[in-house]
Amino acid sequence: MTRIRILFSLAFAFSFGSLCSGAALADNEVTRFRVGVAIGTQEDAREQMEPFRVALEKIIDRPVDLYLIDTMGGLVEALASGEIDYARLTPTAYAATDALCECVEPMVSARPDEKTDRFHAILVAPKKEELTTLQDLKGVHLGVEDTRSVAGYRVPLANLKYEGVDPWTHFSALIQVADGVEGARAVLDGRLGATLAWSTMSGDQKSGYSAGSLRDIYKANKRDLGKLSVVWQSQGIPFSAHVVRTALPDDMKRALRAGLMELKKSSARAYRAIEPDFPGGFIPVVHSDYRAVMRTYDPDLQAVFGR
Repeated sequence: MTRIRILFSLAFAFSFGSLCSGAALADNEVTRFRVGVAIGTQEDAREQMEPFRVALEKIIDRPVDLYLIDTMGGLVEALASGEIDYARLTPTAYAATDALCECVEPMVSARPDEKTDRFHAILVAPKKEELTTLQDLKGVHLGVEDTRSVAGYRVPLANLKYEGVDPWTHFSALIQVADGVEGARAVLDGRLGATLAWSTMSGDQKSGYSAGSLRDIYKANKRDLGKLSVVWQSQGIPFSAHVVRTALPDDMKRALRAGLMELKKSSARAYRAIEPDFPGGFIPVVHSDYRAVMRTYDPDLQAVFGR
């Protein structure tokens, strides 16, 4: 998680028109439920996902077919073209799908533990009385990750711009760092005036919260954490997005959300199959929960990435 990266751009090798032409299916007449899964190089994916497939059949009382797709970008294409009904996406993949076709909606998101629902892009500066706002940091060097990083570049740049702060003119320079921890160390050393990083912003503040760059700083040297402060943070971003095509019947969507919310309790094996990295269970989410990531696809904000 120290580097949450964008997996693809909207420059897919197909047209919006061709996607929509394949979506003219009778979504309201669902006899078989089509679930897409990004498998990467996992050879036993179908076997591993079988408990989740069986659980979904019980939840929606319909046959469920698994579509094994190599990449997250492929899942986006399949959703937008109407070839699948359901997928587990990253937040960025959900934002990209929405920007492409406005044809999906989120049901639930997984969480790393039962107390942590979101992560944030944050801007960290030295802890000084005179450095408490973004305006106080005008003209300093800002540490950023490379241009593919979501929490370390795309989300903060787009959202700062949305809030009226153009990073390219507000700060004297954007300096690339490996991650938020390296950036924070450069702040502590005086080589940077501030840096971008990420944090859950939940849990014990004194120990760097439950996870993220500040937590890593605390674990390396407890005293360093007290020398840093969070001057800005993005809206919280859910860790995943289990989405369906919007045109599905409302009663099916209600049953699906309710069943997923109980999945960890009703079938821990099925839950682990689809969310092995986030064992904290599902929480309900809506479209606006992903607003911070969706702004990275806002045409009015794209210029902030073109410098």
